[in-house]
Amino acid sequence: MKVFVGAAVVAAASAAEFDEFAKKFGREYVTADEWKYRKSVFYKNLDWINAENAKGTSYKVGVTQFADLTFDEFRGEYLTGYIHTPNNTNLEVFHAPADFVTEDSWDWTTKGAVTPIKDQAHCGSCWAFSTTGALEGAWQIAGHDLVSLSEQNIIDCDKGGNKCQGGSMEQAFGWVKENGICTEKADAYKCQVQSSTTCTGSTCSASSGSCTKVLERGDVTGSTEVGQTEGALEAAVTKQPVSVAIEADKPAFQHYTGGVLTNEACGENLDHGVLVVGYGTDNGQKYWKVKNSWGTSHGEAGFWRVARGSAQVGGECGIRKAAVYPSVKGGSGPTPPSPPSPPSPPSPPSPPSPSTSHYEKPPCQSDEVAAKINGGSFCTSLCDTTDCPTDVPPGTTAKPKCVLEDKTSGSKYCALTCFLGGCPTGAKCTMINFPTSICLYPNDAANGKILGLGSKEIAV
Repeated sequence: MKVFVGAAVVAAASAAEFDEFAKKFGREYVTADEWKYRKSVFYKNLDWINAENAKGTSYKVGVTQFADLTFDEFRGEYLTGYIHTPNNTNLEVFHAPADFVTEDSWDWTTKGAVTPIKDQAHCGSCWAFSTTGALEGAWQIAGHDLVSLSEQNIIDCDKGGNKCQGGSMEQAFGWVKENGICTEKADAYKCQVQSSTTCTGSTCSASSGSCTKVLERGDVTGSTEVGQTEGALEAAVTKQPVSVAIEADKPAFQHYTGGVLTNEACGENLDHGVLVVGYGTDNGQKYWKVKNSWGTSHGEAGFWRVARGSAQVGGECGIRKAAVYPSVKGGSGPTPPSPPSPPSPPSPPSPPSPSTSHYEKPPCQSDEVAAKINGGSFCTSLCDTTDCPTDVPPGTTAKPKCVLEDKTSGSKYCALTCFLGGCPTGAKCTMINFPTSICLYPNDAANGKILGLGSKEIAV
């Protein structure tokens, strides 16, 4: 059987663009009729691309890997991956705190919490990619290494999803909570062909029975829905990457090559799961930065920018209608990229010196107690009848507030509140009661105890 390859058979000068497309994306067509048909589809799409760019919109379209597909073919193969379910009334809903101030820009890709762009190929598995992306970011931000997680593990084993026919990120977070999840390296993505019942890949028993798991059962502690306001999603994204769904069944998404996608390019009927990893502004146009799962040859090296600032309830392309993020257990910090130096011989321990300002690591000043809460320690002062001390360690931007109440004694205590970080060196911003986060130091590793006299364990 003769195989027709676009780069080998195109002779006419008018077919140069199709020749270039076929060569770039390795297109092979089994019959001459198929080659002619795909060529005609390509040029119809090219006419649409030229007409759309002539409008002068804030986004650009061009020749992507989908340029030889009709819009119906594109939609059928790539936009069947998200199944929207009504908001879960059992889930907590996150709203922007009263003191939240929107940053000029935010980008988790520059902060080490986003794995490289992936490709779902011919499978409606966007829901699994959005799920792993959110978990990868949350796990790294919680103090662990950034590790790529297995979409295949979710597709094969999560019976609440529908493999290449779609699923829900919120539901998938619940599955990982109960089962854990493998690394991408241990259970690589194999779903390349869409099927009504399965995808070409490993079985659940094969993929989950002997794989290396990054998150074990219980490492995911829950998930939180995000309120549908712009401020709520902005505040949530400054905490961690957030899974969202959008309507992408429009030609602009099929052929998108860059710029800011606006409402004129989409609607609000959610059909595609993606990941918001940041936000910013481009020549006065506010946007969300979105990680997609169609490979690096689509969009801006695999990323999209979707307009931010719409007054409509669901936001641009429905991006605020179904936002959700997972919560995970904290760690001791990411592993350094290079091996540690050989340990030095132990030195005799010397007695700790009192701290030089309030809110430092124990031992504490004479008007403070060394307190322990949620596995961490800090120096605190009573604030039942007096204001909290305002002197903080150098470089600290977290704010002193009277935010703790000991359920055992009823006494109130001061702490450094840190929704957006700003803790002293050595302390980590830790949520102790939604939405309150405070700066905590790790306990003494040798005995798990806090240092100094006058110690107290606070139950909040």
